[in-house]
Amino acid sequence: MNCQEAIETIDELVFAKAGRRLSQDEKIVIEAAWENKEYKEIAAAFSYSIDRLQRDVGQKLWILLTGILGNGEKVTKKRLRSILERRIITDSFLLSTHSQPNPVSTSAIPVMGGQPPDVCTFFGREKELAQLREAIAHRRCVVLYGAPGIGKSALVAKLIDQIGKQPHSQFDCLIWKSVHNSPPLKALLANLLKVLALRTIQEQPLPEDTHQLTALFIEALSMRRCLLVLDTAEVWLRQQRDSSCNPYSEQYSEYATFFRTIVEEKHSSCIILTSREPFKDLMKLQRSGRPSDSFKLEGLDVKAAKEILQARGLTDEHKWSELLEPYLGNPAAIELVASRIEKFFGGSVAKFLHYKTDLISEIFREILAQQYQPGRLTHLEKQILLYLAEKTIDASGTISFTQMFEELQTRTKNTLSCSGLVEAIETLSDRSLIVVSADKVTKELFLKLPPIIKRYVIQQEQTGLLGTAPELFSLSKPPESFAV
Repeated sequence: MNCQEAIETIDELVFAKAGRRLSQDEKIVIEAAWENKEYKEIAAAFSYSIDRLQRDVGQKLWILLTGILGNGEKVTKKRLRSILERRIITDSFLLSTHSQPNPVSTSAIPVMGGQPPDVCTFFGREKELAQLREAIAHRRCVVLYGAPGIGKSALVAKLIDQIGKQPHSQFDCLIWKSVHNSPPLKALLANLLKVLALRTIQEQPLPEDTHQLTALFIEALSMRRCLLVLDTAEVWLRQQRDSSCNPYSEQYSEYATFFRTIVEEKHSSCIILTSREPFKDLMKLQRSGRPSDSFKLEGLDVKAAKEILQARGLTDEHKWSELLEPYLGNPAAIELVASRIEKFFGGSVAKFLHYKTDLISEIFREILAQQYQPGRLTHLEKQILLYLAEKTIDASGTISFTQMFEELQTRTKNTLSCSGLVEAIETLSDRSLIVVSADKVTKELFLKLPPIIKRYVIQQEQTGLLGTAPELFSLSKPPESFAV
């Protein structure tokens, strides 16, 4: 095989795998590698700078060819010829590639980068799985958000489990990465580049500049079609939201540009972010027609929720609907309560409800603390929660939007704007802290606190943990008995 034949062959492989042709600069670098020429020699011949050929064109090209030719081995300028010739001789690599423009392995795809949650016991969610599958087929970034314990990670884990088992998958690689430790963008990109290059990139020094790292990452996403999950992505969002409109914390501000680049740059991969709350900037990109999507995961339907109780072997099935009502389909909460009924009440739901217990385990307190974080609330959002807790102490009903606006205006001496209240309600709803519904006939909007959240808000206010800002008001009545 001569140099021109090698370039033509590699060009066809790159087109089949990455959907593009080699640039003239890349062909020059391949020619130099094939003829064993130094970078300085070809730079002088073609009036290029050595730095551009070696660090820009060459570095990206070797990452690309590692994913296409390497088979676990790093492709470099010195290794290119031997790797290509060896693959031709040993496994008829080119023949199989040319006969199948988009080859996909018929074996299961392993998940790289981390360990997704176990989904051996998974209930319901057929509609949500279909919605998520549709989204990743047409979007470059998808945000799945919802309350703690609602099953975001489990849903995505179930999806990639199904994709990984398909004989002809739409994705070439699956990557799971938990970001609960809040990695800076540079550290995250360096780690993901190593994973995407099957660890062969470890020998190659990475650029220090974040923009160059992002460009390399986009190039890596173009090598093969990847589904990348970044789990618990809310760690990058701003904690004190009264101080700025920027959704990201100051030390993670680079993520705004990064996610925008992921959405706007052309590639065939998809990133899924799981979060307790939406990414407002990505929602704006979605509204402008960019290939981004966001949707909120709600609670399980009654059928799936009852399957959890059935799997636990609980009795008194006629009481199951009454038991499930306060938990709004939250799988973690239902699983926790079911385990306590099984352990302390012999599996009898009727006995549990008879005692009207205030049993709240430390695990469930932790779930509530994750969902209800006063430090993540604005002053107005705290006012709304306290108002709803106060108004529904003696009733399980709802409060109309109009009544709330008028009464809060009075309490704030007419300093509250309607637009501000609407925005705060939308945020609280997005974070699953309030329930918003509309009358089927009049279309009037009504609001209420989920029972568990209401009790927790009351406890926080009475212990002084909600905050002591002068514009906050206190509850006028003690909380009623509430069975958890």
